[in-house]
Amino acid sequence: MRVKETSMDEQQMNEGLLCDADCQLIASAARLQKYVEAPVPAGLLGELSDDLLKLAFIPYASRSKLSSLYGPGLDFMSLVSADWREAFSQGALRMHNAKTISFPTHIEMANGEAVELSISENAQEGGPAWFLSYVPIVEHMKLRRDCVAEAKAESEKPRLPKEPLPALMEDGFAGMQESEDYLVNPVPLAVLNELDSMDVEFSSFVWVSQRRNEQIAEYEQRNIDVLELLNRDWDYALSNRVLRYYEGKVIFPVSIVRDDGETLVEVSIKRDRGAERPGALPWHVCFVDNFARQKVRAGHALFDWAYLGNFDDTIESLAEMALAEKWGFEADDEPKSNSILKSYLTYTFYRLQAEGKVLENRERGIAAFNTGLVDATYEAIYACFSPSNMEQPWRFEAFCKAGSRMWGKKLVASFEPLPQRASYVEKKDDLLFDGSRTLQRDVDHILLDNIDRLPKAFLAEELRGADDAIEALDKTMHAEDDTSRCAAYDELREAVEDNVRIKRRLINRLDDAIELAQKRVEWNFKTAVPAFYPTKNTMSLLLPLDLTENEQPDVALVVELMESGAYIGQTILTMKMAYNNARLICRPDSDWLNTSLRLS
Repeated sequence: MRVKETSMDEQQMNEGLLCDADCQLIASAARLQKYVEAPVPAGLLGELSDDLLKLAFIPYASRSKLSSLYGPGLDFMSLVSADWREAFSQGALRMHNAKTISFPTHIEMANGEAVELSISENAQEGGPAWFLSYVPIVEHMKLRRDCVAEAKAESEKPRLPKEPLPALMEDGFAGMQESEDYLVNPVPLAVLNELDSMDVEFSSFVWVSQRRNEQIAEYEQRNIDVLELLNRDWDYALSNRVLRYYEGKVIFPVSIVRDDGETLVEVSIKRDRGAERPGALPWHVCFVDNFARQKVRAGHALFDWAYLGNFDDTIESLAEMALAEKWGFEADDEPKSNSILKSYLTYTFYRLQAEGKVLENRERGIAAFNTGLVDATYEAIYACFSPSNMEQPWRFEAFCKAGSRMWGKKLVASFEPLPQRASYVEKKDDLLFDGSRTLQRDVDHILLDNIDRLPKAFLAEELRGADDAIEALDKTMHAEDDTSRCAAYDELREAVEDNVRIKRRLINRLDDAIELAQKRVEWNFKTAVPAFYPTKNTMSLLLPLDLTENEQPDVALVVELMESGAYIGQTILTMKMAYNNARLICRPDSDWLNTSLRLS
């Protein structure tokens, strides 16, 4: 039998022992200002012991994080115990807050500091007095071992000469600048002034990880100097204001064409929350977008294709013809505004156009599509158009039933078969939620990126004790314009992300709401409402999330079935957004998603 050879480091770690360098790293943490200024009180220290596994409970969710943090194949329970024992003996413990103690581990970050873990008082009876309350997600950190591995991998690569940069695509930049994303999402003036004032190369204030560097080089498909490309294209984008802003990120294009063959790849940068670390840069590249853009903007497809005259009047005529339905939201005092019907017709057309179901017959002077709606006798309603001499190729004429009156007769005379309804459902999984599958959730996107969709009452309750977050929330409610409101929400996101205790509180409340929603689905399968997301051309299921405990949903969780067979809660929608997306499939037969419920 062959015995696997074990290195000295592996042997030490598996036995729970720390080498001298590990102990020195933990000892150095005790001398940091944050440890010196927040020592554990002597009375509380006397209640603690150096045996972490007897002192504190290790939750199941924390164990997988510990395994990733310490490395695969290692005895992470022994390792975390050894780190606690060393930190306890070195006095390297600090009060993170009144009920939480943080301590360093022997795992070193790229900036030379030790990775911290935390334990908190256990409020549940019958168990240990403490529990391991915080383990960082290793994917969100830069560890020294990663740097060493990257440097080794880089040194082993064959040294190929760098190829010339692609030409600066000024026309591509101009096209991006004129797109809707850039026109409606300008960078706030304060952020723009800050970027202008730096007056340095991009690489001098923005950290570009090896992963992002390789990503950009891969999209270019040549061995180029990525930092040189970013320096040049950033300078051009900043000088010509080809920038946009989204949820705290500044986004600009670079001279690489996406897979759609038209638009440019975009690079997103964001402030680095750890910028105060020695040698750290104030910004970092957080995302590189190479996804093919929609050639037709979903919300504009109908208006780009046809002249509709007075859209309100056009929609009103459809509402009068269709089977009676509430086409506005009562909670907003807008039942007669037909906002739901406007959204329905706009995105139904986009789906029909994508499916090739919008029929055109220039010889007979007619184009038509099936609205998917019916009249009181359940006869299908079609929209008919005539050729136009305006910017749009077609002009709206009438809504009709097949064979009825002038346009109904012309419809039948011109098309066989008649225009078909939009189709969305491809399999039963699009309609039914399977409770036996696991459901994960994108916490950062839900709670940070979409924090403006969360109920104000929910935030006010959960942010208690965090004065900076409460102040930012107050600014969002009293902002005089959209720019000020966006800036306030950015401030709120930073405050939540920096406060581990508050973020965990929000996560716990979110998980409680998701668990309750899953129980509702078990009780009534109709709770999970099918919906269609036009801009992604995907089906999803909507689950109600009650975050304010008033027995009414506040937002809807968008759940998608992944190729692995697991569900993921991708994002949250306001109740308006959720209803509009669901109405594309059919009128929701739901006890929680309708036009009369309170809308967030």
